[in-house]
Amino acid sequence: MFTIEREEFIFRRHFISRAHPDSIFNIEIFPGIWAEFGEPKSKLHSKRFFLTCLRISRDLYSENMAQGFWRKFHVKYINSKTRNKKLPHIYRVIGSPNRLIKQGYIAICEPRLAERDSFISQNTYEYWSAMFGNNSGFYVAPVIVKEAIPALLNKIHTSPSVLTDMPSQDWRVFEDVVAEIFNRFGYEIVVTKKTRDGGKDVIALRKQGDKTVERLLIECKHWKNKIDVNTIRSLVGVAMTEDELPSGVILATTSTFTSDAKNMRINQAINQAFSISLALKDYKDILDWIDDYNAIGLTPIEIEAYIRQWGCKN
Repeated sequence: MFTIEREEFIFRRHFISRAHPDSIFNIEIFPGIWAEFGEPKSKLHSKRFFLTCLRISRDLYSENMAQGFWRKFHVKYINSKTRNKKLPHIYRVIGSPNRLIKQGYIAICEPRLAERDSFISQNTYEYWSAMFGNNSGFYVAPVIVKEAIPALLNKIHTSPSVLTDMPSQDWRVFEDVVAEIFNRFGYEIVVTKKTRDGGKDVIALRKQGDKTVERLLIECKHWKNKIDVNTIRSLVGVAMTEDELPSGVILATTSTFTSDAKNMRINQAINQAFSISLALKDYKDILDWIDDYNAIGLTPIEIEAYIRQWGCKN
């Protein structure tokens, strides 16, 4: 919702009604542009902040610039210590490890949605299934994946219901979606043979030269039902049989996890002598990944150039 007050242009997001009042904080992300963040009422102290409101000074900027800024940019909070997750390479963050904001960073991003307007009428997964046929995946037809998977990710970004509308039998497509996301995040991807017997679906490798510095095993579950503890233990068991132990194990699902699964720690199933991280990623986390996938980090100089182009008053 956009309103004009005496001193400011104000953009309020729908999330503002779900933010806990005790979690709200404000920060000036650019001269005369203030962002307000808050945590969900159900997740106070989770350190997962979402943008609730953006205020832009009327003394410094025109309404034309304010409207353009709101349409063009994402303003995001990135928790720097979420399960030891590294910041995605796509961000050039505002902030530094020596000056964190609530233990995280504020990033201003530009969406990678060059073809967004052409997707407006394509609101169902049925439309997209025709783009894959029986030959989707890195393992068979990389040309198809190069074109179709990014297009599908683009559409999910604008219409999240497309992700839940994917039929359960199209589990291979969800694996390719996750693989493409990690490929964009700077990993070398290996997609394993397609089976339904559990185990790893995607191997993501981070390399420095010829040396592998990070090896992630990713299990993808395109399920409707919640993921329980037994599924996680099975994945951990697969990880322990690897010739080369992974540095991390991720279970990604379009569903959610049971409370017991959320509370599980990897050292319950693995000898503590092994140092392997466990990350559980549900439907909302997948959407966060897709939001990251469809963003480009911007430097303050680039932002300033854009603001002046749109009509900065000073």
